[in-house]
Amino acid sequence: MASSDFLSEILTEVDTDITSELNLDPLGMLVVWSTFGQAIFQHRISSVSHDVRNFTLNLFNHWVIKTLVEDATITLGSRMKNDPAYAGRGKESMAFKQACLIYLENLFVYSMIEQERRATTSGVIGISKARQRWSQTEGNPRLLFSHTPEAHVLVRQHSLGVAGRYKTPLVEMGFFDRRYDYAIPNQRDHWMDVDELGKRSKRLDKLRKLVVQHLAVLVSENAAKPYRDYQHIESSLKRAFVEAFKSPQEVGKYSRDFWLRASNLDEGAAGALGQVMSKTMSGVDSHGSNDLPLFNEQVFQRAQDTSGLDQGERLKLQHVQDLEPFLGEVDLLFTLTLSAKEQSLDDIERKWTGLGRDNDTLPRLRQRVVLSPLLRESTQGLANFRLEGLLKCAEPGDIAELVSRVIDFHSAIMTKRGQSPWVRQQSDGTIHSDVRVRDVPLRRDRPVGKWIHEYYLPQFRNLLSGFGGET
Repeated sequence: MASSDFLSEILTEVDTDITSELNLDPLGMLVVWSTFGQAIFQHRISSVSHDVRNFTLNLFNHWVIKTLVEDATITLGSRMKNDPAYAGRGKESMAFKQACLIYLENLFVYSMIEQERRATTSGVIGISKARQRWSQTEGNPRLLFSHTPEAHVLVRQHSLGVAGRYKTPLVEMGFFDRRYDYAIPNQRDHWMDVDELGKRSKRLDKLRKLVVQHLAVLVSENAAKPYRDYQHIESSLKRAFVEAFKSPQEVGKYSRDFWLRASNLDEGAAGALGQVMSKTMSGVDSHGSNDLPLFNEQVFQRAQDTSGLDQGERLKLQHVQDLEPFLGEVDLLFTLTLSAKEQSLDDIERKWTGLGRDNDTLPRLRQRVVLSPLLRESTQGLANFRLEGLLKCAEPGDIAELVSRVIDFHSAIMTKRGQSPWVRQQSDGTIHSDVRVRDVPLRRDRPVGKWIHEYYLPQFRNLLSGFGGET
């Protein structure tokens, strides 16, 4: 297999952490807090995968592909079958499955553009690029059946499209593995549930039949990369795509129960958080009052009070409550080092104490992390390395020692990334910043221990809203 083909089979999903690591995460905290967030949500949601329509669209596309793969009467044209990218595996090859995913994503987005008066296009991945193509072709773009970039509407569509963004959740739920193999252990019940979902949603079942019929003809043609101009695709198929995926709210109505079972997000720590947020979204919080909205720390506190929660799941919630106040204070101290182009340690100390902090603030919050049961044991690899480094920054000492440790830790991270540090400490102790000056927050806006990371709660709230048929 050519190296480019090998890489295309591996690099098929988006990794938003990479961008954040390089540009927005000067203390390397993302890998720490996301580890604890994903322990709760089991990689079912992320910063880019939290929309019920896109979840369902991706699953539907794979349902179609699974049908094509398992139907022996559907055969590939000779030129496609002999394509080196298919490596003799035909419909089982990654290249074939990627071509299906790209074609179906493009057909969906163009159908939504054509019928947008009947549908909600907000949240449709790739629609801006698709609109440009639609305009350039006067409403008749060409859809190419291929895994190669020339078939893409989005740049790097394998990773930035629906399939890439929503791949990990479906892998974690057990619908297929990372190479899109549907015949994996314990997947049978999942796909039986999908079949049942299709039976309950007539629009989804009708669409699947139309799509399979369309693709069966397309892939049998004697072309390495068969295509269809949009206006030559059956109108009934395009209308059916929009009917089935008209809006996240419509999709949520017919798929809510399915996704809760498939994801297990209604159980354990995630389920407890969901109960609290569902009640607040309906206008009454878990304590029966109307003091909305709740802060994230309040959501976690109330979720931990949920009856019947086992100790392991309760600890996941406790870990976040013990960790986040510490992370927030380290971040604040680093922010103060960026609050002037040049300043002394005395300047930073005045700002720190002016915000109600002292030399004991960080060591005290550090101790809460150290004493939290099994918290440090819950991390491994890079997350553990980063957490231990942050804890060392906050060992007891005066403000000068704390600042020096935080700057050194930041410098080590940036050097590892091959980038220049944002801030430097001169030999005379002066702190020099090389980036945009950061504002010092007001004391009332930044109480000690204020949370700055969200642990995927906004994404989970968005998913729950979709489940409930809400905006």
